[in-house]
Amino acid sequence: MAVVSRSWTVESLGVGQPDYTREIFAGRERAGIALDYNQQFRVFASEWITTEVEYPFVTGYTIAAGAKRHMRDSDTGGLLPITILAGRTLSIISIAYAVTQDIRVQGYIDAEYPYGVALNLGVLGGGQQSYENKIREVSTTWYDPTAALDHSWDVIVYNEGGGDLYGGAALLCIEEAIGTPPWPTTKEVFCPYCNYKQIEPITATRITCKKCGKDYMVTNFASLRRLGG
Repeated sequence: MAVVSRSWTVESLGVGQPDYTREIFAGRERAGIALDYNQQFRVFASEWITTEVEYPFVTGYTIAAGAKRHMRDSDTGGLLPITILAGRTLSIISIAYAVTQDIRVQGYIDAEYPYGVALNLGVLGGGQQSYENKIREVSTTWYDPTAALDHSWDVIVYNEGGGDLYGGAALLCIEEAIGTPPWPTTKEVFCPYCNYKQIEPITATRITCKKCGKDYMVTNFASLRRLGG
């Protein structure tokens, strides 16, 4: 028995021009970041906020006009500066600011020594926000490609405005190990109430201070293997 089939042409309708929307978007935003086995995320951030009566544990923390604040390691709560150990590199890959006053943000690498450097990480007017994806915007590899030495790392925010500064700032970085032992499984955290230091697992986020007994939280970026995408 013969099988009869029919075929016909279906008109393809469009907008009359190629659609490059996805390509344009991909060019503007990083699709995602997947780390190699020898890399981990580091985030340095600070929030400057008002006291909120509805939440008694939220206390005001700001930068007075003409004053400055060091940023914090988000995973430990400790204030910068920190030391990037020999055998490791640190590179900034994104920067974000949103503030109520004019600010100037400076990074410092080995600045306690005559050969150290100060780097401009941003100048922003009050009432504005800024977010930038960067490829090796600032990196210790600029000055020590083989990571042969320890390096101090600090970020300071300066209030250039006429009043108290509120808002926030964050730097997303990648720390990379070059021929060194595996990443540590613990971290030293800092209590925001009494400044007591204690050792906790690298994955710990909710901490009970062993000195004052109060609870606080830190982040766990070091254990993440991918962001976005």
